[in-house]
Amino acid sequence: MKLTPDQIQQSLQAHPAWRYEDGQLVRAYTFRNFKEAFAFLATAALVSEQLDHHAEIWNVYNRVTLKLSTHDAGGVTEKDFRWIALVDGL
Repeated sequence: MKLTPDQIQQSLQAHPAWRYEDGQLVRAYTFRNFKEAFAFLATAALVSEQLDHHAEIWNVYNRVTLKLSTHDAGGVTEKDFRWIALVDGL
């Protein structure tokens, strides 16, 4: 079930590095180098497969940007926040 903007903002309090932008949850990461960025992406891919939920991913050298929403629901759901909790724990 799609969350309301108020529910999203409340849930984001537990994930302050993430923001709600254009109907998606967004976070940018910066690593020391490409190797660390790519290792993070590989581990995030395993989380995505585990939850059968995949983010939009951009990687340029040591920078990774993730955008996440539940396309089937047409917006952000609890599934997105489960994914974020696992990825934030990496």
